[in-house]
Amino acid sequence: MICDPTGVKSGVQNARPVFILGIAERSGTNFLQDLLRLHPDCDVDGLELEEDHFVDFSDLLLRFVQSASRSWKMWWGPEQLERERDLVLRCLGDGLISYLKMQVVNRRSLNRMYPVDKELKVLVTKSPSVNNVEMFFRLFPDADLIILIRDGRAVVESAVRTFFRRFNKASRQWVDRAEEVLRFVGNDSNRERRFLLVKYEDLYGHCDHEIRRILSFLRLDETRYNFEAATNLPVRGSSSLRREGAAPTSSTARGVAPGIHWQPVPKTADFNPLARWTHWKRAQHERFNWIAGDSLAALGYEKKVYPTHHWFWAVWNFVLDSLPIEDTVWLFRRVRRELKTRPDKLRALHDLASKAWTGFKSSSPATRGTGRSRV
Repeated sequence: MICDPTGVKSGVQNARPVFILGIAERSGTNFLQDLLRLHPDCDVDGLELEEDHFVDFSDLLLRFVQSASRSWKMWWGPEQLERERDLVLRCLGDGLISYLKMQVVNRRSLNRMYPVDKELKVLVTKSPSVNNVEMFFRLFPDADLIILIRDGRAVVESAVRTFFRRFNKASRQWVDRAEEVLRFVGNDSNRERRFLLVKYEDLYGHCDHEIRRILSFLRLDETRYNFEAATNLPVRGSSSLRREGAAPTSSTARGVAPGIHWQPVPKTADFNPLARWTHWKRAQHERFNWIAGDSLAALGYEKKVYPTHHWFWAVWNFVLDSLPIEDTVWLFRRVRRELKTRPDKLRALHDLASKAWTGFKSSSPATRGTGRSRV
């Protein structure tokens, strides 16, 4: 039972939780969540929850439980201790789900447009990361999980366009996450668990078919779903549908490209997110294939390969791995961008130097490995 500050028995306390975990940022979690909320059982009246990132940081909970359990009764034996640890993790997961439900109650109370006790059968939440996905069912054994994957080339291209990410680091992040998905799917202990793997390309290109498959998995009545609205669903956060003068939804969201926003806009006739990377030159394909090609193929995507000069590109990639060429070019572009867009040039240089020094200290041998790396 969740804590309800309004004193009214909440209609969300029995809502079934559905977690969407995207392979990385720019993988389409907003799109899938918006599609699911077209079903009346998932409708939260436009009260979108923030990305929860619970699974992304669940390793911290595991470390907490393992540390606390060192003082437990050792005569329980290793098997009983492990069962107790799993029970604590499950209780922590129940608390996190209660928090998500409480968010719905609080937001209804704040906007006063809908009664706080309005029934919600399915609560859909999302995070653009599959980091620690192997922890999911230890925390949420009764929840439904949808893992959304997307072609790594589209993810990298969109991350570069939207957040000015480094091509090489965005590629390595994607391959790390892809390997987590492959390990999770290949783990025999997960075969009987309630999870569904969804490709963004299938979801966008064959929406009706894929939505029916998802609704069946979630045990939702497809006759109550608004397929027409799904076909005409507005776009949010696309790197190609920018708006002049648009600001990010958060005032602190530095590093977001001009014109990027997360307000819904109608799809244009030429909008095609499946062609995000089709303009790439051979150098980009060779670099991505070197870093992530095996994982791309393992997830069912076809690599762009060339018939000649393999030795040259192998040497080229080896040099890029050995020397900080890519990071230097990226830093030069960042300095140029900051100086171009910020009126106080000296302040811009000071901020960049401070960030560079902070990054250098955090990556030094004395501190390396003590924090969680982020692209």
